[in-house]
Amino acid sequence: MMVRILSFIDEHFEKILCSSFLAMLVACLGLQVFMRYVFKAGVTWAEELSRFAFIWTIYLGISLAAKQQQHVRVTAQYYLIPKTLRPYLWLLADMVWIVFNVVFTIQGIGLVHHSLQFPETTPSLGWSAAYIYTIIPLGFMLMTLRICQLYYRGLRAGTWRQLAKLEGEE
Repeated sequence: MMVRILSFIDEHFEKILCSSFLAMLVACLGLQVFMRYVFKAGVTWAEELSRFAFIWTIYLGISLAAKQQQHVRVTAQYYLIPKTLRPYLWLLADMVWIVFNVVFTIQGIGLVHHSLQFPETTPSLGWSAAYIYTIIPLGFMLMTLRICQLYYRGLRAGTWRQLAKLEGEE
């Protein structure tokens, strides 16, 4: 039972959170439009909450894109090298990507820590900015986890070289 729950979380975590934050974004903006046109007065917290929902959706979406191998990637250079070397260059590029993510995770943790030390609150909601900034290290950490997960599963199945498959190739 626990394995099924963890498998469900692994499969749907980012999708559920992205969908929830996106729904919150649409609801807040819809409320804001309704209030402005019908009552001629806006709701200050709705704009702020929609902005935060948008930011969280983006950072969770980067993890989802990595998991589904849908990130934007420059691939022209792979056509210039032999097919046998492509997976290794792809792996090297992903290692650089992981290092980049680790740096941003560390910097993001520093930002959250700084925001906790020197509190800053959001204008309308009065929330600590540290809560909003938490998505930066979380998003990059999740993206790193998803990239590593792809390679781990590929290594176990013996298919990791398939990660470097280019568009239009068999």
